[in-house]
This record gives sequence, structure tokens and C-alpha cells, in this order.
Amino acid sequence: MAAALIGVCVDPRLNHEIIRLQVRQRLERSGLRAERIYLPNEQGGNLGTGFRNTAQLLARAGEPIVFCAVLHHDDCLAARQGQRTDLATSAKEMATELGRLGVICPVVTGQIRTAHSQVLWTDEPEYRYVPFSFGVGS
Repeated sequence: MAAALIGVCVDPRLNHEIIRLQVRQRLERSGLRAERIYLPNEQGGNLGTGFRNTAQLLARAGEPIVFCAVLHHDDCLAARQGQRTDLATSAKEMATELGRLGVICPVVTGQIRTAHSQVLWTDEPEYRYVPFSFGVGS
């Protein structure tokens, strides 16, 4: 079974099911399929042992990793304390770890709006609701 690994913060306000749903939608838009979506979490969404151990386990089990991401959120205690690595550095660390395991897959980044766990992907335009009108006076 193919897998996706999405690094997020340990913050309990983040709704993992809502995040997984948005990751699945992103995978579909990218033409990828992953039966399992793992959300290893560390302080600030930094790359840590949760991600490394999960990636190593999947590699040893022969389960292909088809997509990875680092997602930071907008109200992060670790960031306020200066303990969060920036997104670009985290993505580079993730790609390096995957390369060490012989895994080749996209590594993307994004932001999560903490209030409702909405994911805003860095490489996609933000979705905005635009009302439609049938003309003046309708």
C-alpha cells in the first residue's frame, strides 16, 4: 500500500482527520494515490524522530512513499518561542532523509490555519469563494 507522510506540529488544536482529507484531495489533484496518510508530529512541525522512524519502517516494509509534506500552522507556540525550523529548511531536511532511504517523491510545504485546520499549499493558489451573479437586480 502506498503512503503519504505529512509532518505537522503537536498542537492539539489541529484536526488530523480534516488535514488528512485535504491531503487526500491534494493527492488526487496531483494524480497520486496513497491508501495510508501518516501525520507524524513534532514540536513546531520540525522534522524529528516521528517522521524518521515512520519513513524507515515503511521503507523496510517495502511500502512505497509517494508524497511528503511539511505543514506549519499560524498560531504555533514553538514558533513564538523561536523553536520552529523554517519551512524551506524543514522540506530540505525531509528530502535529505528520504534520499538517504532511497525514496523519491514530491516534498511540498504549506500552512495550516489553526482555527479550522484549513491547509494552504505553498505551491497552489489559495481557494477563494467568489459569488456568482446573474446580473444587476437579480
